[in-house]
Amino acid sequence: MDYSSSLSSLSFHFNSFRASANSFLSQYEPLLLLLAPLFSLILAHLLRSFFNLIHERGLKASLLGFLMSSVKLIPGVKSYIDREKQKVVDKMQSDGKSKREGWRTELPSTGLGTLVLEKMKEEKRKDVAWQGKCSGTVYIGGSEIDGHFSLINEACSMFAHTNPLHLDVFQSVGRFEAEVVAMTAALLGSQEKSSGGQVCGNMTSGGTESILLAVKSSRDYMKSKKGITRPEMIIPVSAHSAYDKAAQYFNIKLWRVPVNKDFQADVKAIRRHINKNTILIVGSAPGFPHGIIDPIEELGQLASSFGICLHVDLCLGGFVLPFARELGYA
Repeated sequence: MDYSSSLSSLSFHFNSFRASANSFLSQYEPLLLLLAPLFSLILAHLLRSFFNLIHERGLKASLLGFLMSSVKLIPGVKSYIDREKQKVVDKMQSDGKSKREGWRTELPSTGLGTLVLEKMKEEKRKDVAWQGKCSGTVYIGGSEIDGHFSLINEACSMFAHTNPLHLDVFQSVGRFEAEVVAMTAALLGSQEKSSGGQVCGNMTSGGTESILLAVKSSRDYMKSKKGITRPEMIIPVSAHSAYDKAAQYFNIKLWRVPVNKDFQADVKAIRRHINKNTILIVGSAPGFPHGIIDPIEELGQLASSFGICLHVDLCLGGFVLPFARELGYA
């Protein structure tokens, strides 16, 4: 009996609501009622796109972009900007062509034989004298007549014709890589109990590849651990440009945040950008543009508290810092 009464009451209220709704909507044309939900969906989509743009680029950058787009609508402005841009492109191309005059574009009809070495030496003499002048360019001191250079050249030539992919053939290369990784890990604290002995690594072709692999590993790890499918990473503006490459290669949204007044990574600014899709934050020791060491310990604590990855770019100072501390510089 109670169930039947409840059902009757519900039916009564529903019919009353339907009658009221029909009475209210009867004053509008059917076409308007049909189009209203469609326009509402379009408006909601536009608002969502607008707020996403503000979130990604910031209010100032978004307003500036809107202003520039509006200015280009003025007759003649866009064509003027395009002409000026083309002038810059033409100048860059003409400068490049002048430097490439005399360069070979086809294989010579006859081989140069040993003369090719003389030709290469001649061209090399035209290079800029970089010793002691190009920080972050060539990672070695001294000159080519020093014994250190000769030792490195001989070691490189000794293994120039090996392929580390085939470790069963080139077993010496596999051993050397493992030893270098282990010794590097020891310099960075693998012997300390806090490391848990879980330090691993591999040799790469250089700093850019190292960053690419670190970012990819972080993306894959966080997808497996937290199921993140729209990954984001946060780096200071002083971080290496290879992070921009990694973000493009691996489809990761990149946030670049300002540094503090000391040109160090701003931990608070990084903290404000962390969200559910964050997979990685970055610090440098030292940074590429200023040679300043970021607050790595604070970044480590921040990453640990959110359960996300931390990558420390040690490309320009990783092997120097442990010895600098022992010598009293840190």
